[in-house]
Amino acid sequence: MATTPRPVIDSVVRSVCGREVERLVRLTGGGLHETYRVEVRNDVPVVVRIARQPVPWFTDEEQVMAQARDVGVPTPNVLGVEQVDHDGELLSFSILRLVPGRSLDELAGELPASDLERLVTDGGELLARVHSVVPDRGIRHELEPPDERFVARVARVAHQALGPEAAAVVERGADLLRDEVMTRPAPRLSLAHGDWLPKHLLIDDGAIVSVIDWEFAGPASPAFDLARWELSAGDGLHDRSGLVRRGYARVADPDAADAGWVPAFAIDWALEVLGWKNPAPPARLRRCVDVIARYAGA
Repeated sequence: MATTPRPVIDSVVRSVCGREVERLVRLTGGGLHETYRVEVRNDVPVVVRIARQPVPWFTDEEQVMAQARDVGVPTPNVLGVEQVDHDGELLSFSILRLVPGRSLDELAGELPASDLERLVTDGGELLARVHSVVPDRGIRHELEPPDERFVARVARVAHQALGPEAAAVVERGADLLRDEVMTRPAPRLSLAHGDWLPKHLLIDDGAIVSVIDWEFAGPASPAFDLARWELSAGDGLHDRSGLVRRGYARVADPDAADAGWVPAFAIDWALEVLGWKNPAPPARLRRCVDVIARYAGA
C-alpha cells in the first residue's frame, strides 16, 4: 500500500486541527486506506484516513454519521474532510476524533459468552436504528442480475479451490439471485451502514461506544447489512445472526425490514468475494459457498 509523505499529512492535520503533529502511528486495521493514529499538541488524539480514489471520497460520511447519531447510534466526530492534489494524484483525507476502545472482532475471543451475546444483541438494536433513517445521500446499494461471464469465472474459482460441488452451488446461487432480482419488486430503501461487521463496533467498558467506517453508507435494503454480517462477521460471530435480529426486534421487526431479501443479498456478496482478483483465504471461500448452499439448495 502506498504511503503518503509525512509533510503532506502534517500539513492537512495542521489545517484541520490548528495544531502541530507530535506523533503519528500507522494502524494495521486500516482496511482499504491508509489509517493513522495522530497525537497533536495539547489536544486529544485524532484518526486520519487517506483514500486514493479517482473522485473525492468521504464527502457524505459526516452527514450520514450525523443522521445516525440523531437516532441514538454512537459515531465518531468528524473534524474535517479535505481533498489534496499530490503529484497529480487525488488524496482524500478524513480526520476524526479518536474514540477509545477495541473492536468487537478483536475482543470476541476474550469475552465471556454472556457478554459477547449481549454486545451482539446491542449491535442489532443499533442496526435497526440506522435502518430507521430515511437516506438522502451516500452510496446506493442495489442488486443486479449476475453477469453470465462473471458467474462462469466465479464457478471456476470455486471449482479450483473447493471442487466441482462448490462450482455447482455457485451456479445455483446465481440462478436464484437472477430470479429474485428479475421477478420481485425492488426492496424498500433505508440508510444502510454498508459494512456492518464486528470490526466496526468499538467496545469500551463493556458497551458499544462507537460505530466506525461509514464511507460506504447509503440507500439500501435493510437486508444488505443483515446479509453482510451473516457472511463476513467472522468465526464465532457470523453464526450469531439470530442475536443481531433479536436486538433489531427491540426497535423494529427484522422480518418486515428485510422483506425476505437476505438470501439474495447474501448470495450477491458471496459471489463478489469469490470473484475477488486477490483471492480470499480458503476458509472465507468455504464460508461463501456454504452460505450460498444454504439458500440455493445443498
